[in-house]
Amino acid sequence: MKKQIPYQKEILLITGTTLVLSFVYLLFLRPISNGNQFTQTSMEVDKKGLSPYHKREVNFTITKHKRKIQICYNIYLETKPKIEEGKIHFDWQIDPDGIPTKVELIQSDFTSDSLIGCIQKEISSWEFPPPPERSHNTYTEYTFFFKKEVNLPK
Repeated sequence: MKKQIPYQKEILLITGTTLVLSFVYLLFLRPISNGNQFTQTSMEVDKKGLSPYHKREVNFTITKHKRKIQICYNIYLETKPKIEEGKIHFDWQIDPDGIPTKVELIQSDFTSDSLIGCIQKEISSWEFPPPPERSHNTYTEYTFFFKKEVNLPK
């Protein structure tokens, strides 16, 4: 006659339950890693693809420096150009220390190299708060809109 191990039924029940639950977890509940166990979760973005960092820190920094961009535009207007209103679209990267790099023109309604160069120089001199993901550069883009103000008599 075989000798029974104390609590043998309970041990088998717990072992079977553990195996079933492990199987269910592996098939249905575990996060999908796409083969890379070191994948970080991405920053939350809105419908326009903007993260909280872009909506707050980047936009606040741009707003803080818009006066210098306006000075570039005013200097441009002093040359009596044919095109006085329009937009200029730039993109750049913000390195982990908050320094803008690779400031590049995407599209411009203006043909003035001096206006574009002045704005590129200004953007390059800015300092942004460090991005939340400090392991790599953060891409950003911005469109500046320019309209000549006419002083109307009161």
